[in-house]
Amino acid sequence: MIGIAVSAPLEREDAVVREAARHGHRVAIRAATAADLLERLAARADDAEPSIDLVLVVADERHASRDLVDACDRRGMRLLALADDAPERARAQALGIDAVAWDDGFAAIEAQVQPSARSQGEPERASGRVVAVWGPAGAPGRTTAAIALAAELALLGQRVALVDADTTSASVAPALGLLDESPGFAAAARLARAGSLTVDELDRICQQVPSMGGTVRVLTGIGRSSRWPEIGGDRVAEVLERCRDWVDVTVVDVAASLERDEEISSDLFAPRRHAATLASLEAADEVLVVAGGDAVGIARLVRTLPELRELVPQARVRVVVNKVRASAIGIAPERAVQETLRRLAAVTPEACWPFDGRAADAALLEGRPLVDVAGRSRLRGRVQELATALIPSEAPASRASLRAAERPRRRWLPALR
Repeated sequence: MIGIAVSAPLEREDAVVREAARHGHRVAIRAATAADLLERLAARADDAEPSIDLVLVVADERHASRDLVDACDRRGMRLLALADDAPERARAQALGIDAVAWDDGFAAIEAQVQPSARSQGEPERASGRVVAVWGPAGAPGRTTAAIALAAELALLGQRVALVDADTTSASVAPALGLLDESPGFAAAARLARAGSLTVDELDRICQQVPSMGGTVRVLTGIGRSSRWPEIGGDRVAEVLERCRDWVDVTVVDVAASLERDEEISSDLFAPRRHAATLASLEAADEVLVVAGGDAVGIARLVRTLPELRELVPQARVRVVVNKVRASAIGIAPERAVQETLRRLAAVTPEACWPFDGRAADAALLEGRPLVDVAGRSRLRGRVQELATALIPSEAPASRASLRAAERPRRRWLPALR
């Protein structure tokens, strides 16, 4: 049985109530307008009444509004529009609401809320993969790496999502020039908590960033770090699991701390500040470790790598040393980095990325991925090599996408090498 809140003309509202009862469901709220429904939902949030699983509205100006859409997103409620003619379908599309026609029958409404037959039985294993981009404290370039890697994977023919799960300093939105008043990842987490997160909902709340080779779907992070309680570990795990059905590769940018602060907390059931990072790493198939290419960055990596390996024994860990330069390491910096890590951490880095401030600054200035603004830079070339290595051998990149990757389009910085 599902709980329904409905706002519709009286005749249609009565029909919804009758059909819901006939199918074994209940209509808990009947509202004459969208504003009335907002008030009823707000009042109900403070009570201990049974939950609302579906908000059903007719897609006209009286019964569907932007404020109602935002309120349902904040509360993690599934919102569905009844649209029987072209103006109603157009309004539903403008508001970003999934729509069904009343003539399709109540079963079409049920299908938007209840699990499908496939999900009720033995589920088919999701094919999408999760790549977490993590690095020790400091500014080793996690966000730059995550954005550049996501764009390269899209260029190689993959359906890619970029998720900002950093609860201390979310940076993906400002780095790409995106508005983040309504963080997509927080909205996804609320929907996951309510059990109403679907692939269609992910498409609705994400922001699409066009790049040279395709589109990257972005779930922006929280704009204020004080909002971290909205992103609990169980919600993060559910969102990333749903992302496996949504795209081929989900690239997750996470914070640095691996602290399990529940060990020193007096409230064992309180939310954890770093739960999003821990849950993202535990859900990842591969962890890309980005470390700074100087003495401090290498030391931080050596100290934290054993803790990371203990946390994610199931994932493949790839170490990338970023901002490698002779001025900070000495002569033959890449060789020095490799020998140091083999000696101190028993690890061979997957790649050493050169310090290329001009290319990175150009990407930040334009709010674009590295491939779009500095396609011929050495840094972009190294990121491309890593992206190619991340694609499973059973799903190789198409020849067309590889040719496009080999001939990057020039933008306003043709002199970058």
